[in-house]
Amino acid sequence: MKNTVIIILFAMSLLSSCTIRQDYNQQLLKADSLMQFRPDNALNILKRISPKKLSTRADNAYYALLLTQAQDKNFVVQKDDSLIQIAVHYYDSIGDVQMQAKAYYYKGCIYRDANLCGEAVKEYLTAISLAKKPETQNYKD
Repeated sequence: MKNTVIIILFAMSLLSSCTIRQDYNQQLLKADSLMQFRPDNALNILKRISPKKLSTRADNAYYALLLTQAQDKNFVVQKDDSLIQIAVHYYDSIGDVQMQAKAYYYKGCIYRDANLCGEAVKEYLTAISLAKKPETQNYKD
């Protein structure tokens, strides 16, 4: 009987932690779905997520990219590239070309805001070359 109770409690805690992680994934997906037409709502959703509670590198990179994108679409001036660097490094490491292109584009936007024109152009050109790869041809922002 005692072992059964312990197993049930362990299973409940495991399920609880899975639900919490999935909730963050759902919030990130919702923010992404709102990005094009309601970037203000997307930004509000992202501001309510604590990046410390994201449990995987993938979630952290996705969050970093979405937050940078939402801030850019809401005309928030960004001059620090440390957040977008998380996304750039992650998507470079796994070779996700669509997300790499998007990350480099927003890295260029940050350099544009910082009046670093040469660096911005370099990042935009990298984004363009990635976006022209065959695996990204059906992608829309």
